[in-house]
Amino acid sequence: MPAKKVFLRADEEAGGREAFADAALYDFEYRRRRADVNFYRRLAKNRTDFAPAGPILDLACGTGRLLLPLLRDGHTVLGLDRSASMLAAARRRVARLSATRRARCLLLRADLRAFALRPRFALAVAAFHSVQHLYGQADLQHFLRAARACLVPGGWLAFDVLPPDPAWIERDPLRRWGRTLFRHPVSGQRLVYTNNHRFDPGRRVLHMRLYYQPLDEQGRPSGPEHVVRLCHRQLEPALVKSLLARTGFRLLACFGGFDGRPLDGDLGLADEHVYVAAAR
Repeated sequence: MPAKKVFLRADEEAGGREAFADAALYDFEYRRRRADVNFYRRLAKNRTDFAPAGPILDLACGTGRLLLPLLRDGHTVLGLDRSASMLAAARRRVARLSATRRARCLLLRADLRAFALRPRFALAVAAFHSVQHLYGQADLQHFLRAARACLVPGGWLAFDVLPPDPAWIERDPLRRWGRTLFRHPVSGQRLVYTNNHRFDPGRRVLHMRLYYQPLDEQGRPSGPEHVVRLCHRQLEPALVKSLLARTGFRLLACFGGFDGRPLDGDLGLADEHVYVAAAR
């Protein structure tokens, strides 16, 4: 039996940072992820029937995967992220937009655990499991209170969470999963990707390892394997709903996927947990 893994807070910090160091690789790996973008675009378009109109705050905006479609839809957007490399990629993408769209965009480097903006946003979005990089209870509450403080009365906060899946969490941590061959989108280096993970039940944090092994043209290892840490706090619906109520939000809807199915009954059937809440 393998020795018990000791988890350090430094592992958590690295797990919220390392996967976002290579912006080009990030965009390549998630280039086909569109359901969440389409959902938040619809939400931004339709929210004015029920809530105040105004600018949008894209929290953990990354390379602009959601931010650019929102700008093209005519919205005014402030994008916030703590990764310098991801923001640099977003700036390059925004720079290619028309002058009118560029004028409706501002990018800001800040941490989700510590940001402060004037209460002027009608909608704040934290897409693609971003809140799961907030590992402690205090960090989650700081984030929600900061989001609440920057929303106008009745403004909305929307975010998504990858559902806790016991079968996936309990996979053998010594095996490698998800083997994929590909070429790096910038260098062209041939790579094989695998992953595995361990769960910290005390902190309820999943510690994932993403492995990138360089290969030569004959498929043989041709250099040291690069290991990227990625961590996700596992967030059950009851905890999320409790935190929202405690930090000044009224839950409007929770969905089991970006297709709008309700989050009820068998939670294991949910593809995503998606929450929409209004600032009280």
